[in-house]
Amino acid sequence: MKKQLILVVALVSAMLFAPTSMIFFFGMMPTIACNVIDRTRQKSRTISVGVMNFAGVMPFLLELWLSPAPNSIDHAISIMMEPKTIIIMYCIAATGYAIEAAITGMVATMMQQRATARLKQIDQMLAELQDRWNYYVDGSVTLDDFGFPVEEDDD
Repeated sequence: MKKQLILVVALVSAMLFAPTSMIFFFGMMPTIACNVIDRTRQKSRTISVGVMNFAGVMPFLLELWLSPAPNSIDHAISIMMEPKTIIIMYCIAATGYAIEAAITGMVATMMQQRATARLKQIDQMLAELQDRWNYYVDGSVTLDDFGFPVEEDDD
C-alpha cells in the first residue's frame, strides 16, 4: 500500500510539473542505468554517479525555472534539444563514475598496505616469541593431542 501511494504521488507530481520532470528524467538517465547495473547492497556507485548527475542537471533546471516563461513545455524541449545540454549532463555523470573508481582504487590500496603492515607486525611478534621460547613456537616440534611437545626417542 505504501509503495502504491508513493507511485501515485510521483505520477501526479510528474504530470503537474511536466517540464521539470522531462528535463530531470532525461538528464538523470545515467543514474537510472547505474542503479540497474549496480548489484552491490551499498549502491556506492549509484550514489556517486547520482550526486554528480544531479549537479549536472541542476543548472538546466534553474534555467527552466528562472526563464521568462517558467515551467513551459516548449522551453523544456528547447533546453533538451541543445546538444550541449545532454553532453554536459552526461559528462558530469561520467565524472561520478571516475570519482567512484578512483576512490575504490585508493581504498583498496590503503587496505592492502594496512594488511601488509599487519603481516610484518605479526612476523615481528613471532620472531620475539621464538627468541623467548626457542623452537617450541615455530611449528617444528611435534605436539600431542593436548598441545604438549612429544618426546622423540633416539632408539
